[in-house]
Amino acid sequence: MERINLNVPGDVRKRLRTMAKRAGRTEGEYARTLLVSALTREEREETYRQFAESYTPEMRARTLAMLKAFEQLDG
Repeated sequence: MERINLNVPGDVRKRLRTMAKRAGRTEGEYARTLLVSALTREEREETYRQFAESYTPEMRARTLAMLKAFEQLDG
């Protein structure tokens, strides 16, 4: 593990403290979980954005056609 120093507004700290207490964890543990989760989510979103930006119009049309076909299979 590595240490970071993070300054946040007072109201954010209060919310973090409240949420950590409800979860039965320390502020640091809860903040670490939130940060790791947010980083993972952001990396996934960035991958999706890059993939979407690489679409050609033809690729986009095929994907939409496939999605519509799958929706029809579901009824």
